[in-house]
Amino acid sequence: MIVRKFRRALTLTAAERRLAVEAFALLAFVRVVLVLLPFQRATQRLGLRLDRGGVLQEEDGGAVAIPSVLLVRDAVRRAASVAPFRAVCLQQAFAAALMLRRRGHGVQVHLGVAKDGSGNLTAHAWSLCQGTMVTGGEQMPRFRPISVFVT
Repeated sequence: MIVRKFRRALTLTAAERRLAVEAFALLAFVRVVLVLLPFQRATQRLGLRLDRGGVLQEEDGGAVAIPSVLLVRDAVRRAASVAPFRAVCLQQAFAAALMLRRRGHGVQVHLGVAKDGSGNLTAHAWSLCQGTMVTGGEQMPRFRPISVFVT
């Protein structure tokens, strides 16, 4: 498995490798910030602000995906899959938001809740950029959004 991942890394272009390294570094940075700081201070430190207007952007299946958004999405997925730490949905959504903000894109990070089979609440985070799902889209339909952070 490690050999397969290494071979795959060799097939990446230089630009894709740079994005993967950036995504890995940001996943680690976001993890440290979320572990060390209370959530409100962590979001402020990451440059995310709560959207009190409650405007929820939905995935637009007909939206034309912007190539840079797709490259960032793939880089975050790739980095999360090889990270030696657990890169959960919140870390992935925040890392993608930081990467896309650097590239001049506005991003919404949604936090949602749902009940699992035992009736316990579970949480999930996903990010959207101009109608394109960036992270967390596979699980998103089960969850009811409770807050949105914007870059």
